[in-house]
Amino acid sequence: MASTTPGKDTTLDKAEEYHTEIAVLMSPVIIILGILMLVGLFGNILVIYIYAVRMKRSTTHLFIIALAVADTVVCTVCIPVEIVVVRYLYSFDVPWLCRAFRTIVLTCVLSSISVLVCIAVDRYKRVCTPFKSQISLKTAKIAVGIGCIIALILASPSMVILGTRTVNRTVVGYACTTDDSMVMTPFPGLFNGMQLLIAVLSISTVTSLYALILKRIRAQKRYREGMSPKHFDGKVCPTDSNDAPNVTDTSITSTQDTAVQSPQGNMPTSEDTVTSSRDITVTLSQSGVPSGVDTITSNDKTTSPINKNPRQEAKVNSALKKGTHKTTFMMFIITAVFILSFVPHLALMATRAVQKHTYDHLEGAPLALYSLFLRTIYINSVSNPIIYGFMSDTFRSQAKIVFKRMCFKK
Repeated sequence: MASTTPGKDTTLDKAEEYHTEIAVLMSPVIIILGILMLVGLFGNILVIYIYAVRMKRSTTHLFIIALAVADTVVCTVCIPVEIVVVRYLYSFDVPWLCRAFRTIVLTCVLSSISVLVCIAVDRYKRVCTPFKSQISLKTAKIAVGIGCIIALILASPSMVILGTRTVNRTVVGYACTTDDSMVMTPFPGLFNGMQLLIAVLSISTVTSLYALILKRIRAQKRYREGMSPKHFDGKVCPTDSNDAPNVTDTSITSTQDTAVQSPQGNMPTSEDTVTSSRDITVTLSQSGVPSGVDTITSNDKTTSPINKNPRQEAKVNSALKKGTHKTTFMMFIITAVFILSFVPHLALMATRAVQKHTYDHLEGAPLALYSLFLRTIYINSVSNPIIYGFMSDTFRSQAKIVFKRMCFKK
């Protein structure tokens, strides 16, 4: 008895020393995840507040809010648990927690994918078929709800397949991955194959839709460039500035990322905006609007200002298209960043599905890099607020107002 105790103590000390070394090795990954968690949590809460409270309701805003909600859940629940998993990389023996948080992560990722597909379809309809029926706000809500339900159903097998797996490295330990009871069954391979298939189909769908959108935008640009700027309806347009309608005070922005404010910082009345189904708001100052322009508000039908002046109507229609294209480009960037952040994770998962033991014997820096790239998907949960900040003038202005009220609130 006395002879076995020192051996046990030696084994325990050796295991503790090894796990401490792993924790030190993983400290850069933990720090990166911590930064992503804090930035993502603050940014997505700000996005939800601005787009849900301070901006006009639209399908695009609804999709943005849905993405922000999923990212907030990831930053609030998933990344903190992920930090614990990384800290105790080979000593994590809490199967139920592993199953629960992996299921939440996968549900949020699949929900985001479904929303991105909806965004691509919505952008396609607005750019390529602007005069046909568009996705209404009610339809968008239903699509988001169905997408979340399907995501939860598809993610539910992880509650059975995942868990803790015994790993034999320098010491015997436990990792949050495929459960020991499922390692020798075909279910993990089928589950990973399903995830890969969903990712490939989704990426192919959004890529094809945005390719068609780009083709349409280029065709419109070539058409506009082919039009003679000095002729309209067969007549030569006057070049004298006194003959041209006054449009210098016209402000045109996209309500995909725009909420025009009144002096009190609230939403304007319908008299101040012209809204088409492209979610474009055209704000015309009274001094700059010719008497021939009437104000129209439409939610689900493609409309434009009633303009008795052909050149003024052409200018407004051109601005509407530019606003739509700008918003489309922003949503494309969001989708592209999601795909780029998902590719490293997807590649590692696919490799591990084909060669189960490819990464089992990594040590040192390769192990840290593997752990980092396996979690690049969390970058997407932080990137969206940053993209809105760079590409949306109105989001920036609304954020500044929020910050000022927070800093100078009495």
